[in-house]
Amino acid sequence: MTRIADFDIANDLKVEFYLPKGDHLFIIGISKLGSSDLMNSSGQFVLGTSLLGGTDILGASGFEWRDLACEAAQVELAIGGSVQSEIYFQPSPATASITLQSLEYDPNVNSAFRPGTPVRIRLEKDAVNEVIFQGTVDVIGGTYVVDGYNRLSVSAYDDFKEIANTRIALFDTDTDYPAGFVTPYEQLEIIAEQVGSAMHPDSVDNGGEIPSVIETDIIPSRKILDAIQVGLGLFWLDPATQEFVFVPRPDASIIPDFPAGAGYFTLGTSLLGGVDVLGSGDPVWTIGNNHEDYYHLCMSNIVTRADSDVVSNSLKVSLASDEATNVVIENQDSIDLYGKFAIDVSLNTTDLDELERWANAVYNQSPTNLVQSVETPAIDRTNNLTEAAFFKPGQLVGVKYTNSVLAISDFYTTTKVSHYITPDNWLTTLELWKEA
Repeated sequence: MTRIADFDIANDLKVEFYLPKGDHLFIIGISKLGSSDLMNSSGQFVLGTSLLGGTDILGASGFEWRDLACEAAQVELAIGGSVQSEIYFQPSPATASITLQSLEYDPNVNSAFRPGTPVRIRLEKDAVNEVIFQGTVDVIGGTYVVDGYNRLSVSAYDDFKEIANTRIALFDTDTDYPAGFVTPYEQLEIIAEQVGSAMHPDSVDNGGEIPSVIETDIIPSRKILDAIQVGLGLFWLDPATQEFVFVPRPDASIIPDFPAGAGYFTLGTSLLGGVDVLGSGDPVWTIGNNHEDYYHLCMSNIVTRADSDVVSNSLKVSLASDEATNVVIENQDSIDLYGKFAIDVSLNTTDLDELERWANAVYNQSPTNLVQSVETPAIDRTNNLTEAAFFKPGQLVGVKYTNSVLAISDFYTTTKVSHYITPDNWLTTLELWKEA
């Protein structure tokens, strides 16, 4: 568990930009020769005259992480993605939207503060030093009013935006895999190596088969989505390392009931009422108004939605390489009652057996009333920063809420985690997915 006691947003939340040291630095491609922006803060660098190692040197001052939290009026963060057709996960880059109240860092004043500037947001207090967002500035917008209340709106993305839109010269999943296929994990591992990243230790090889190929000059976004679809997984970049995180969605058949008292679960080991843990030993948190649960977080609100468009009762899954090879699964009782609501999916896998495995894993008659999202204050009544600040996509969360005749009590997969932070408050919203 992670919890920070006596948390102070103003001092313990670090909003940092990677900026040059000193006031007047020469930035290649930005500064102009002869202007007040010099090669370093101690003296001018004259091309063809000054020598590296002398008093006038190029980039001597270097760069540093500069904390601008005192200038930040608002921070909004999001990591995760959405769910397509209630069947598979669609990843998105992690985002940060930061509102600054400072003319000092306006691009019209400070040429070093510009799109492309690295940014990170950290929690630092006592033994905790954790990056919750890391990326680069994408857009800076300024708003100026007559009374001097000026604002800068800074939007940033993590590395996934660039990775998904880069170009890989050689994509080879055939040479080292003689079986004719790779698993989704292996495909993501190859992409990670090509873009200078790696698979995060939390990632899991969940099986599945993707046909091997040798291709040149490809954009990896389609290959990443193939791995997510075939592997029935969730995908994001670790905020601290920017490594690939790929985890399977929870198996609904082994999700336990809510823990009793201080107990939590170890799959296949513990019993209800025991000292039990789920998966790696992390407790399953519940959010709602039942304060009796030991691993409980208070709710701000719960959003539900009943949508007939997501209640499919006829699923057809076809091979991407051969549409004639397909599997159809239907719920005839539902069709007789409501009519047919059909979904077709093209899957880049190897054969009919894999289609059947996949279709049986994803098909369900979705309930018509689902919890879409739940919001919780990340700072509790005793001024502790709660575990909500550290939630990640793929995490199992319970929602437990009762009010008169209404009773919501179920487990959901977190698909997206969003934080809304001001100098006085921190709210965390979890977008949820109920697969079965």
